[in-house]
Amino acid sequence: MLDIIPLADSVTKLTARCELCGRPAYFTLRKTEQTETELIGGADVYMPVCRQHYVNGQVVIEAARLVLESKKESLELYPDCSSLIKSKVI
Repeated sequence: MLDIIPLADSVTKLTARCELCGRPAYFTLRKTEQTETELIGGADVYMPVCRQHYVNGQVVIEAARLVLESKKESLELYPDCSSLIKSKVI
């Protein structure tokens, strides 16, 4: 990658937003307790976080678990609204 940067006319660095505070997220934090070196997954396994929340990772992991649990409870309590919750309308 670094070999082609000098050849480029412009370079645009894209970053995600921290799921907890909205600041630019330069790190990815694993939300699960799995300790495998390589773990394939999407938003259910990883979340973008800023430096502060990456350093305080254990607190973030617990907060993510609480959010996931509350979404599951919402789906169980309101099964008719599950399609709206999954598409983030609610």
